[in-house]
Amino acid sequence: MLFSRVRLSKRVLPAAIALALVAAGTGCTTLGIRVDPNSDVSLRRETVAMFRRGVDKTNAALALLSSDAVRKSADERFPGLIQAAKLALEENNQPIYNAAVAQIFELAANRDFKNLPPGLVIDRSGKSILDPELATQLTRSSSVRIKGLISRSVQDGWGTPYVAWFRRGSAFLAKEPGVPPGGMAIPVTAFVTFQGKNAHIRLQQTLQSDKATLAKTRVQLAADFSAPIAILLSRSGNRSIDIASMFLSGQRLGTAGLFQFQPYEPQKIPVVFVHGLISRPAAWTQAVNQLLANPEIRKKYEFWFFMYPTGLPVWKSAAILRSELDRYHAQLEVHGRIPTLDRMVLVGHSMGGIISSLLIREGGPQLWNKFSDVPVERLNVSPKAHALIRETLYFTPRKDVERVVFMNTPHRGSNLATKRIVDLFAQMIQLPINAFKMDRVEILAAVKPEYVNLFSAPANSLRVLRANSPFLLAILSLPADASIPFHSIIGDRGRGDTPNSSDGVVPYWSSHLNGAVTESIIPSGHGGNENPQGIRDLEQILLKNARN
Repeated sequence: MLFSRVRLSKRVLPAAIALALVAAGTGCTTLGIRVDPNSDVSLRRETVAMFRRGVDKTNAALALLSSDAVRKSADERFPGLIQAAKLALEENNQPIYNAAVAQIFELAANRDFKNLPPGLVIDRSGKSILDPELATQLTRSSSVRIKGLISRSVQDGWGTPYVAWFRRGSAFLAKEPGVPPGGMAIPVTAFVTFQGKNAHIRLQQTLQSDKATLAKTRVQLAADFSAPIAILLSRSGNRSIDIASMFLSGQRLGTAGLFQFQPYEPQKIPVVFVHGLISRPAAWTQAVNQLLANPEIRKKYEFWFFMYPTGLPVWKSAAILRSELDRYHAQLEVHGRIPTLDRMVLVGHSMGGIISSLLIREGGPQLWNKFSDVPVERLNVSPKAHALIRETLYFTPRKDVERVVFMNTPHRGSNLATKRIVDLFAQMIQLPINAFKMDRVEILAAVKPEYVNLFSAPANSLRVLRANSPFLLAILSLPADASIPFHSIIGDRGRGDTPNSSDGVVPYWSSHLNGAVTESIIPSGHGGNENPQGIRDLEQILLKNARN
């Protein structure tokens, strides 16, 4: 269909930003991220500080202290550091071991893990072991300063946590179906083991396993699951609001896609996060960070994110997500079916919940016939137009979705979308232009008069989200797969006035659905996806799902 192009004026832009903040509920989730110089000097200063704090003068500690003489070269320091790590293992001295490992790994990295002294070996293969040379960049996690997270997801243990960042197109990510534009950052932990006379440096991917064997004992590795999030955000814009993706949806269509947070692991269940209006995948930062603090979640699940231009009509966005899921299946199941791919959990916030709802319902004639008395087969339109109608309106419930979680979802629309300023913005949204003008004329002629505005300019997300929108009500009337359980997480701004409540954007009467396995009311505005209680409720849903 043909849509006019309208430019944002300097007078309108501030109002657009205000609307974005209201729609997002909590505003822009931008973390304060700073990476300190990850230098050998800073590590040595940390070691000196340890002794000033009164670390016991054990043999391991003395060996570490002697290796730290400022004037010693790297070749002179390696033997003392290795001896300190070995003695620390024997003495079960975790602080000294970790300090020694940090310096050993840093010195090895400064040499690009080549030309190491005799007896020091880099392990490059093995279950969950990463060859450090494959990473585009390695950053010590303790050097990543983060402001804005509810809490930092870390665990105490042996070794030194790092972030391994891989640029898009790197060999390590060659087989991954959905690498984010900013690349991929994963948590890893460096540690040293001893076999005979050799010391082995290992870099373990802690999302795969956070345990290792040291001195014949199975131990927990130190890990930092927040630092990779910060590194990835620093390379991806570090913002959760995207006004341009709504107003310039036609231009941003090529950025839509399903992206992974981590390398694919076939034994894990995918959780697919779908953001809402004027938003981006970064809106899930607090949720992912909080979920990663739970070892059972890390063991059972992996996270995927659907990104799409939010000015698109919801049926178009849902069609893109279906296509992306099909692409993942085709790429990942080349050698056979993977059971966990049929256990996906959809988590949709706000408009993302409506998109998720479309994936578990059945469309087709029963949807089209609500708006037209002319069967699709009798429309005198081009084959491309026929294909587009079938792609967007003819669908069946996904067989690979096991559960859906709706967060602050306006199933029946929002009064916000009826305001005059929203009408203005709806007129300004640029959508993909269909050059077949005669198709548009034929389609509009077939649509019932009262529904013409749903299929003509501006037929975009803002118009669809009106309170009691005919299209939203049509979605609710579509048969859903009764075998797929769903949950609702709804905000009441802490007022305790449900069922007369609202999250400030979506009233309870719109977000409530009969038949929900659980419905939790949280003291939150529209940003329930960032609310600690909302995230805890989501965590409990995922845990129960994994145990079934």
